[in-house]
Amino acid sequence: MPPKRFRCSVAGCMNPHSSLHLLPKSEPLKTRWINFVFKENAPSTLPKFIYVCANHFTDCFVNEGQYKAGFAQKLLLKDGAVPTVRDPATPPEDASTSEQSSQTRDIACQTDEKPLTKSVGTQLSVKTLHAHYRRTGVQSTDNFLDIDSSFSPAAGVTFMSSAHIKRPPKRPRVELEEEDDEKTLMDTSSIVAPEEQDSTFDPAETDTTLTETADMSAQASCPIHKIRKYIVYENCIMELFEVCPVCKQSCSVRSQRIGTFVRVEQLCHNCKYSRKWSSQPVQGSTPAGNLHISAAVYLCGASFYKLEKICTTMNLQLFKYDTFRRHSRLYIEPAIVYKWMHWQNETLHRLSERDRVIVGGDMRADSPGHSVKFGSYTVMDLQTNTVVDIQLVQSNEVGGRYHMEKEGLQRSLALLEARGVTLECIVTDRHPQIQKFLRERNIKQFYDVWRIEKGITRQLENICKLKDCEKLREWLGSIKNHIYWTAASSITGPERVAKWSSILNHVRDIHTHEDPNFPACLHPQKRSRDGNKWLVAGTQAFYKLEKVMTNKRILKDVTKLSPHHQTSPFDSFHSVILRFAPKNVVFPFLGMLCRLYLAALHYNENVGRAQATTSTGRPLFKVNFPKGRKGQCTVKQVKTRPLTFRYLDDLQDLIFEHVFVDPASYMDEVLKIPIPPDLCAEYERPDKEEVIMVSRLNQ
Repeated sequence: MPPKRFRCSVAGCMNPHSSLHLLPKSEPLKTRWINFVFKENAPSTLPKFIYVCANHFTDCFVNEGQYKAGFAQKLLLKDGAVPTVRDPATPPEDASTSEQSSQTRDIACQTDEKPLTKSVGTQLSVKTLHAHYRRTGVQSTDNFLDIDSSFSPAAGVTFMSSAHIKRPPKRPRVELEEEDDEKTLMDTSSIVAPEEQDSTFDPAETDTTLTETADMSAQASCPIHKIRKYIVYENCIMELFEVCPVCKQSCSVRSQRIGTFVRVEQLCHNCKYSRKWSSQPVQGSTPAGNLHISAAVYLCGASFYKLEKICTTMNLQLFKYDTFRRHSRLYIEPAIVYKWMHWQNETLHRLSERDRVIVGGDMRADSPGHSVKFGSYTVMDLQTNTVVDIQLVQSNEVGGRYHMEKEGLQRSLALLEARGVTLECIVTDRHPQIQKFLRERNIKQFYDVWRIEKGITRQLENICKLKDCEKLREWLGSIKNHIYWTAASSITGPERVAKWSSILNHVRDIHTHEDPNFPACLHPQKRSRDGNKWLVAGTQAFYKLEKVMTNKRILKDVTKLSPHHQTSPFDSFHSVILRFAPKNVVFPFLGMLCRLYLAALHYNENVGRAQATTSTGRPLFKVNFPKGRKGQCTVKQVKTRPLTFRYLDDLQDLIFEHVFVDPASYMDEVLKIPIPPDLCAEYERPDKEEVIMVSRLNQ
């Protein structure tokens, strides 16, 4: 189906200009245009599209000189322009054509050979991506024979020839994904429409012109960091500056590179034409592309050294690590700290309005073993599974790894108390220092059930390997389920202990108990088909089981099993931290803290993901075989992929539009963070030459 033809809507316009301008949407400018188009007699129902060609405007164009010189394909209106010319005597394009024709005289004919032309591209051909346009009856040519000796190339006159040249066969074009034509035209205030008299008009070329024009207008209005970017080869750039666009002579070209930024200076010695071209916008003295790459690497938790290796492999120009650290210190890290503090203040304000809040706490070490440098303590709202606070503790602040967890919890609780958050309880592990600290603070504490079950299961598996204890292995699954059922179905501590101890009677086929808090098993009474599965009192298997289940510390901790929320969300959050701060990479204190903030922002935004489904709506599950299960499988839900990264967009907007403009106010938040001295600061630094000499003598 052929595309729509657009005409000038002015009544009586017989010779429309090829540059059409869409009716503005703002008042009162829209009403003035309508009154002009319909001669003060507008119909009750207006057409969907109303255009006015350039012939009806006088001194209303911002690029009229460039258009007449041939450097622009359409005329652009100034803001607030109103059509005033009803019957133009000579259209502007015809006048410019006749003026140019009077200054030159061509001797070309239709039998001349095709002029030599050259296409330049970034990686594709320029003709594939360039907007196509042809003027009716007058076609431009680059190479010609001029016999007018009075002409000066510096005058900037474009040569025209009235002789038609037969077009070569079209080569295949790369099909680009385009928007709907009507939507594109509505978003564009000025277009170039083909004339009906042109027999060589190609509808596909016009669609590309309109789409590219609207797209470039949208790109020009975008913020710098949201503009699309491409990889461009150096020889493709330099080919654009080899020939002078005025006199077509060779030019001298110089280039200057700053990281990913390149600036090209072109000078024509013949007509003295010169221009400077930059590959990126420059903010202050910083190329925007360099800062954007630093921000993208940092905010996504990537490694600069891996990116540097990739760029070196493909010979892609990149700045040095010192530049990346300078960008991080001055702009990126202050933005991350500000973003997290702003989000945390809003979250704590919402929590302070609740009557009771249930939180959980857990610590993560930055490296396995006892050589830990950092410990990050996380406090999470277990009712929404969102991270509320993160405290980073360095080992030399508290005297070792064992004291890190208590220090992190103490800082977090002090923050919650200062913001007016009232705690109902807290769910943690069974760290002795944590137990004592919370008991002294009179804060109700519950233990995570999985951690107790894991410890008991490990002891029972070791017992099953002993002689005369193999029968106990058949009860491992039932004992695990009994532990979780005890925590979920009990209200008070004595009730939990009674249900916990009832397993010792149940494995002996005794289902009534002496404890009044749980006098009998709740399952229906039935006779077992396999009588050999029951344990017998006095045997080695039952003795070992009774010793584990009635341990004094276990019975004391059973009273604090969490009946509602567990700390399993912390495992998911810790896996997210590994993406931003791997354990095999060493970070400074502020760098580690900012990466923890990024992990928390990412986790909080994607914590509510739904379960993935098939095309028919069936929920998806994944079967795993954990190493610790030794062949036993587990089933997990498959979550949908993270679809939104709003925190990344917000951080980039903050960096480019606020922090870069005035970094001082954002740096104040960073300076408030107490940064401890490095681990090696407490030692005296020896002379480097002496150490080298001693090392050589030892060898």
